[in-house]
Amino acid sequence: MGNNNKLPSATRRLFLQRTLLALGAVAAAPALSTQALASTASTAMATPKLVVLTAEDYHTLSVVTDTLIPRGGAFPLGALDIDLAARIDAYLDPEDAELMQGLRGALVFLEHKAPALIAQQSNFSALPAADRETLLLTLRDAGGDATAVFVALRSLCFFYFYTDEQAWPNIGYEGPLVKRSRPVYPQVRG
Repeated sequence: MGNNNKLPSATRRLFLQRTLLALGAVAAAPALSTQALASTASTAMATPKLVVLTAEDYHTLSVVTDTLIPRGGAFPLGALDIDLAARIDAYLDPEDAELMQGLRGALVFLEHKAPALIAQQSNFSALPAADRETLLLTLRDAGGDATAVFVALRSLCFFYFYTDEQAWPNIGYEGPLVKRSRPVYPQVRG
């Protein structure tokens, strides 16, 4: 039984295509130590009830969303204000194993492997905001799989941010016509 608000199949396929290679890269790399996983879990923020994501997925995705859409950035409202990671989790289809495998591969790659691209030893979520931005821009400009991970995560975050009603006033969107009150026009007599 899937979620009716899941990503359109074309978007899911694009996300999958662009993240499965990252998953392969992560799978080929040496496994993370239990100590490294424990340190990541200990720094995790409060985790809401999740449908699909694990606590570590949620933590990494929350940091990604905050880096891409920070409070006081382009708008006063930021990703953390609407708990964008939890919003994304609520819309993911738990039965879409391929999409979830691709998403988790992208998050694990970003959290544990990608920081080496900017000569950092820390996990992505432990980096200062400026270094996280630098890393995301490095992924964007790197080409190939790295850029695919960036584009997929950015697209996922922006789609669910801009479809949240709380973000609409910031972009001048008044909402769907069916929810708006009807304008009152003067009657023409003739």
